[in-house]
Amino acid sequence: MKDDLLTLRGMRNLLPMEKAKLNRIESEIRRLFKIYGFQEVETPTIEPLELFELKSGEEIRHRMYRFTDLGGRNVVLRPEATASVTKLVVQEMRSMPLPIKIGYILNAFRYDEPQYGRYREFKQGGFEIFGTKNPLADAEILEISSRLMDGLGIKDYYIKIGHEGVLREVLNHFNVDEKTQDRILGLMDKERLTEAFEILSALPRGGEVIELVKKLWEIKSKNPHEALKNAREVLKDIPTAIEQLDNLRDIIELAEASGVGELLVDMGFARGLDYYTGMIFEVYVRGLKIAVNGGGRYDKLAGLLGWDIPAVGCAPGIDRLSLVLKDEVVPKDDMMCLIVSMVKEGDLFAARLASMLRLKGIPAMVDPTRRDVSKALSYASKRGVKYVAIIGSREVENNTVALKDMMVGSQEELKLEQIVEKLSSYSI
Repeated sequence: MKDDLLTLRGMRNLLPMEKAKLNRIESEIRRLFKIYGFQEVETPTIEPLELFELKSGEEIRHRMYRFTDLGGRNVVLRPEATASVTKLVVQEMRSMPLPIKIGYILNAFRYDEPQYGRYREFKQGGFEIFGTKNPLADAEILEISSRLMDGLGIKDYYIKIGHEGVLREVLNHFNVDEKTQDRILGLMDKERLTEAFEILSALPRGGEVIELVKKLWEIKSKNPHEALKNAREVLKDIPTAIEQLDNLRDIIELAEASGVGELLVDMGFARGLDYYTGMIFEVYVRGLKIAVNGGGRYDKLAGLLGWDIPAVGCAPGIDRLSLVLKDEVVPKDDMMCLIVSMVKEGDLFAARLASMLRLKGIPAMVDPTRRDVSKALSYASKRGVKYVAIIGSREVENNTVALKDMMVGSQEELKLEQIVEKLSSYSI
């Protein structure tokens, strides 16, 4: 194949096992939609550029696939889902009773440098709750994130949790403007503290705020209540930050009561998206350096679009979760019966048997190659097919089919109706 026709860098072809893993994760996400009362939606892949220039963060703004369409409009391929779904809620769902609970599974596009677990086209799941500031909603998002991992059989994970409201109130206390706050928190997200401190040092009382941020940065603990106690001591002279810290305490207590998995409180933790206003978190699996899920509270984003309602949510990375999903939790190829017609006269039998099985919901396929039995059986074995129905001249004459059980190696001659009856328990 010519090089310029190969798959573009950062994009992927998904082979059957890879696709099966993604399907398994999506099925679990949709199961949780139902259990927790989320309604699934879908938004356009192409959105107005302005939507993501509002509050998506500097890095995303620089990594978007953007172009001018034939109508002269500046548009982008959706780089993340939260802004798109928020726009949908503001535009289409104002008449709905609050809270509004929205779920989604969408693809997104960013021109990132490709690396392990980072692609230029990727899939996000999502759980978003609009219309309440109650910490119960924040705790529910944490609970869902934990249940998703449990449901996928992923055990060795932990949830890193922080609070951008605390950090922003510290910066507000020292009169740092919102635009500068966004830059500083974006740098903290990337652990580029030196650059963040350079910006702060140029501000009045820069040394004081740097000292406070350094102290918060050092507070990291698997004992949430110890971390909160230490943070309260650091923030004792900033009442507005203490209020935000109390909100984090309430969320953690509710999450613990719900049986959420291991929490790591990190008071210097920030996320790169500018719209976060409160609790933030990311889910990590030990041995994998990148987060597989993340989210938080974003109370001002909907207001920027015209409807002032609070919101909290998360966006599991479906591609990243597939990196840690074990093969044994992925459903195997459920092809039940391969039908092999050895002679032309057997083709009608093959077509009729396949139709009878499929109408009963039993997976079946006809081998069109007219290969010999040994090759057909080899193919069936590689595909994991459980039964092979063989139709040769003798079977045509006897009006029967030879059915071979690939699991135990036995073979018997049966009428078409008998085969359907025998395999009926495998209906999907």
